[in-house]
Amino acid sequence: MIHSLKLNDFRNYENIDVEFNSGINFIYGKNGQGKTNLIESLYLVTHLKSFRTSKVSDLTLYSKKISSVQTDLSKQNVRHDIRITLHENLKKVLHNQKIVNYTSEYIKNFLSLLFSPDQLVAYKEFPLERRNFIDRILFLIDKKYFQRIKEFNRIKKQKNVLLRNGKKGDIFVWNQLMAVVIPEIIESRELIVEKINEVLEKIFKALTGRDACLKFFYGNDLNSKTDLSPDSILKYLAEKMDQEIGNGYCLFGPHKDNFWMTLDGKKDRQAFSQGEYRIAYLSLQLAMNKIISGMLGFKPILLLDDIFSELDETVCENTIAYITRSDNQVFMTSTAIPEKFMDIGDSFCISNGGLSTA
Repeated sequence: MIHSLKLNDFRNYENIDVEFNSGINFIYGKNGQGKTNLIESLYLVTHLKSFRTSKVSDLTLYSKKISSVQTDLSKQNVRHDIRITLHENLKKVLHNQKIVNYTSEYIKNFLSLLFSPDQLVAYKEFPLERRNFIDRILFLIDKKYFQRIKEFNRIKKQKNVLLRNGKKGDIFVWNQLMAVVIPEIIESRELIVEKINEVLEKIFKALTGRDACLKFFYGNDLNSKTDLSPDSILKYLAEKMDQEIGNGYCLFGPHKDNFWMTLDGKKDRQAFSQGEYRIAYLSLQLAMNKIISGMLGFKPILLLDDIFSELDETVCENTIAYITRSDNQVFMTSTAIPEKFMDIGDSFCISNGGLSTA
């Protein structure tokens, strides 16, 4: 739970200091006033990065050189003081007044799940974003998974150097190492997909009222090419060595995996309407929320930006009802709060970088 937030020269906020409740926090205002900027600051606190830009300097108010984000948050009744200072392209993070040197350790402790138009577009268009989404959850629930991905990336990096130089003899050794770690990554990804599908259809039905079958699928790059054993993978990589040398980089492996959804058998990018994709993606986020809550015993913060756009009234009502029952802390933005939701949670109005309690 995020108890308070202080922003100084962050995006369009010169100086705000606000306290939030443990349930639903509605944030509303006209377009261009800073609603998404506020959600971005909360995402930064829990992920140590933005979901909109890779440049730290983009997060600082125009004409300023330094900005800061400070929050008081708690996890399982333990309080944490987080202070993030942004200076040009440098980022300094203090956790209980101690410098955070390893992002991987920090993000294991805190988590928010984000629904936003920006992230939805990236998730829809780029397989890398879909893999990153799944990997972020696996880092939390599978203690060995982070090390496996780290090891695979190390091997891939070294192998790419050799591929560019055409050193066949040395490449074989790295293929051996790669063939051992790949099946472990695939197994973890298959397991999380199974867990998602145990709850995804039920959540989609709760949000939409539709008796439709929403499924999540995983396509691993080597499934149709090998039997996924280390020996089979090693043999396949050896057969493809000349092709990889010709390209100068690794062509096969978990970095080429993909994920997708189907609704009554029709595939997402080809056949979903914009509204269907939005609610299917939100259902996927809430499925992750349920999995994390069950396995780790804490509930992630839900960041829902522009949540009501392109969703019909019934879906909006069902979604609010579902989220209210989930007992997460929620930050929800919209241009206006529907009248029937006015008494749920706290409301904050944003105007010209200022925040006031409704």
